[in-house]
Amino acid sequence: MSSSKSSPGAGGLIFFVFVLIALVPKPVWIALGIIAAVSVVTWALCKIAAAVEKRHTEAQERARIEQAALAADAKRQREERIRQEKQRRIDTLGKQNAALVESALSAVKQVAASEAARAGWLGDVDFSADITGITDNFEKAHALRGVIGKLSALDKPSAEDRKILAETKTTAAHLEVAAIERVELIGKCAKEAQLIDKSLRTEREDARVAEQRAELHAKLSAMLYGIEATPETNQQDSAVDAVMARVQAYREIKNQIQQARHGGNQ
Repeated sequence: MSSSKSSPGAGGLIFFVFVLIALVPKPVWIALGIIAAVSVVTWALCKIAAAVEKRHTEAQERARIEQAALAADAKRQREERIRQEKQRRIDTLGKQNAALVESALSAVKQVAASEAARAGWLGDVDFSADITGITDNFEKAHALRGVIGKLSALDKPSAEDRKILAETKTTAAHLEVAAIERVELIGKCAKEAQLIDKSLRTEREDARVAEQRAELHAKLSAMLYGIEATPETNQQDSAVDAVMARVQAYREIKNQIQQARHGGNQ
């Protein structure tokens, strides 16, 4: 029953399509076909562009993650090298002496980074020989004190023990004093470099203020010259003077009128 009802509807639709095809001119169908083809091609191109952009974005994100991982790994390696170097200094120089070497290295960095050094005011700022000498002295002193500690721990020390221990302690102390003095001198170099930097900044600021002062002086001089050179026509043409003159004239006329009235009354 339902199939018999749907058949006339389907037949009518097919008949309508054939009539539409027959009535619509061929160029119109061609134009519609071209529009449909262009639409399909445009849609496909958009899909392709979106896919390419997505792959490009994903590649950029992967590259960023890889670069971040490489940077983090390089940082870890650098920190590990610093830690190992610090520990090596402690083992070979002793904790206190290692700290002094660290302070000397920090002072060397301050000197090298100073404006005074970059401008050439300090000459050669290569402290590698000084650092080597300081490290060598501390290392020898630390080694001597290690042996001193072992010899001092032995029972029943002899006169020879006491003699060599005293000589060794004196030598170790001299080595440490020389190294400490060199560390203090490097620290003094860093402070002097900072003072020179401060002086250079002050000179630049003074020069800037002097230049600004000269500009302002020139500007004020020009303004004063312009004011002095301007004729006094403004004062002659002043409305204030004109009004005040008229007020004065009015008062004089009024005074004369009053005097005439009083004279007539008498």
